[in-house]
Amino acid sequence: MSANDLDNFVTAVVAGALIPDPGTMFNPWGDHDPTHDLSPEAPQIRADHLHRYLAARLGRARVLLIAEAPSYSGAKFSGMAMTSERDVLARGAAGHGDDCFDDYFDGGFRRTSRELPQLKNREGMLERTASIVWGAMRDQNWPARDFVLWNAVAYHPHLPGQPLTNRAPSMTERRALRPLLEQFLALFPGVPRMAIGRICQASLADMGIEALPARHPSYGGAPEFRAAVSALRDQLTDGQV
Repeated sequence: MSANDLDNFVTAVVAGALIPDPGTMFNPWGDHDPTHDLSPEAPQIRADHLHRYLAARLGRARVLLIAEAPSYSGAKFSGMAMTSERDVLARGAAGHGDDCFDDYFDGGFRRTSRELPQLKNREGMLERTASIVWGAMRDQNWPARDFVLWNAVAYHPHLPGQPLTNRAPSMTERRALRPLLEQFLALFPGVPRMAIGRICQASLADMGIEALPARHPSYGGAPEFRAAVSALRDQLTDGQV
């Protein structure tokens, strides 16, 4: 796919036109959270992160890892699926200059969460699922730009009036946002897919899209998820997928 296709995809994500109810679904790349965002520029920063993250993987990715939906501590602030600010900033602190963010994209990274005592986010927001996913891929020696992380439902579902909550996306939301998932998949034609969690597995099956299943790493599922990643590595090496 071309850079123009990527531009069109990110533009569609930013617009958020397919969100059924903006009161219960946050668009990290188009919405500003005045309480928890560091500045009004936060959505633009996150959109830039997303664009550079995907651009670094176009024409290179060997596998897509697709989960259910963003959480309030992951893409809501980092702009990248299953990626948390704290992990990215920690990589930056351990490196030198902008090159330290090479696992994610070219150039620098900017946090978008406001430091608040109740969030315990002095070093950035932390999503444990994100840490498990990235850790599992690194343990299997995956080059970071050889895999792409995304969600079947692009935006963060939350309870009404409670932006820092997570909930399962409804069937209405899953179907309304299906065109964005199709547009994402079209960026990486022919690339094998892993579906993380039952909601993602059901969404892809409903679309007639084949994907290797993996248990979601939350709620005690980390060992099974790591085993699925190991099996995926073996299958790709053997040419089975």
